Amino acid sequence: MMKRISGLAAVLALALTGCAAGAAAAPSPTATEFPMFTDGLLTYERVEQPGGGYVSMAALFVGTLTLENGCLLVGGDPFLFPADLTTWDGTTLTVDGLEYQVGDKLAAGGGVLHDTVLREDIRDRCGDRSPVLVGGVQEEIPEPLLPPDLPTDEAWAELPESPLSARRDSVGAWVYDRFVIVGGWSDRPCPAAADCDVSEPAQRTGASFNPYSAEWSRLAETPVPVSGHNTAVVKDDLYVLTSDAFASSSEPTFLRYNVTKDAWTSLPAPPSAGTLVAAGGRVLAIPGSDENGVTVDSVFDPATQAWATLPDDPIGPSYDREAVWLHGTLKLSAKPLNSSVADGPSRVRMAALDGSLGTWSALPDSDIVGIGSVAAGDRVVFPFYGTQDGGEVGAWDRPYANGGIFDPADNSWKDLPKLPAGTELDEYADGRPPQVVGYEVLIGGRLLLDPMALTFTELPEPTWAPRSQATVITGLDSILVWGGVSYEDDTAGTNHADGYLLGL
Repeated sequence: MMKRISGLAAVLALALTGCAAGAAAAPSPTATEFPMFTDGLLTYERVEQPGGGYVSMAALFVGTLTLENGCLLVGGDPFLFPADLTTWDGTTLTVDGLEYQVGDKLAAGGGVLHDTVLREDIRDRCGDRSPVLVGGVQEEIPEPLLPPDLPTDEAWAELPESPLSARRDSVGAWVYDRFVIVGGWSDRPCPAAADCDVSEPAQRTGASFNPYSAEWSRLAETPVPVSGHNTAVVKDDLYVLTSDAFASSSEPTFLRYNVTKDAWTSLPAPPSAGTLVAAGGRVLAIPGSDENGVTVDSVFDPATQAWATLPDDPIGPSYDREAVWLHGTLKLSAKPLNSSVADGPSRVRMAALDGSLGTWSALPDSDIVGIGSVAAGDRVVFPFYGTQDGGEVGAWDRPYANGGIFDPADNSWKDLPKLPAGTELDEYADGRPPQVVGYEVLIGGRLLLDPMALTFTELPEPTWAPRSQATVITGLDSILVWGGVSYEDDTAGTNHADGYLLGL
């Protein structure tokens, strides 16, 4: 058990709670090397700032103290504790008067040292994950955010009336404790099966729905019109990469919305536009193809608000490039541009980038041709069903599966489980990528796939008329569907502003 035995010293010049504000650099090594590693404990010497006090990054980290391979970790991460405030006797960790045993929860204020690579001897013991610099600890352990008490999973529940105008293709995401919907199109929809240009800019308005209180709240307006589905969420920040399809210029705009402050911030765009991926406390931009020239992957550091280029991956020039963040590493999937038609289709290859974002390693090749990778549970899942055979021209030697499952534990590939008899899937869900609910994958809007047990859960039938281009958001254990366009009563299409929620 953890117990308090003395007053907590004032060790930070910044607050220890809340999300990271501005961040100072890690203290430079003095007479000793950085960090110090003694009997499993990682420590550093604090550097007093001019005028007094000690500066540290101010995010709050909560995890369980473990001793693995002779190294103390918190939540699986190596923590660097201030040497003058910390002792470890092999049984009890004491940090500024707070005592912890292995298995206790620990709440620490500090920040991730993304650009710090630990010495090889330390990595051998403590792993390759980026270290966390600790400024201090606090006695109170924050309660984890629990899923809200949602309607029964036997049926969809209609949401209260939203404050937004009817629209389609809005950007949507689960951000910290609420569903966020922003942007989209309110102009006249295209007739069914037609392809036409938009007639007005996308919307700048948005709203959030809090399932804990069952209430809507308006959002601050965005600096630019927002459309598309390119988002990443880091704690209480929503990042959006968007472009104005109505304007003459299609240069991307990179935005951040903080749900706590209800504020938008315009940020520098990535060097090459790409799909956003949340990677710990950072955001990556992974371009989808090198077909029109070689592109670069990049990482955005919220502390410095700057992008940095990632090293070249071992797959080389490729297309259908996608990435997921799983267990502190990036898993990139892509198809090489130089593959030969005589050898069949270009199949998915994979590579992993370590937590420091500095070293790539190749992973076993697949025998699938699909896209849409997601991280679910302990797996990388390509959840599109069906096969491809090359068609009449350049037909391949056999059909190749679109989907499959990669297990990083043993670097093995597995087939997707067979669908329940009679299942019909709208697999591509109007062009949106597959989504994850907890450790399961929502596919075709009809089923939840457990990629570890290889089982399915069938969702209840929708209680609304068929519609397309709706915003679909997966929460902690729920699915929200809002807006979209229907063609039931009007062949030209009708936009909607209603929504539905399913608790799981």
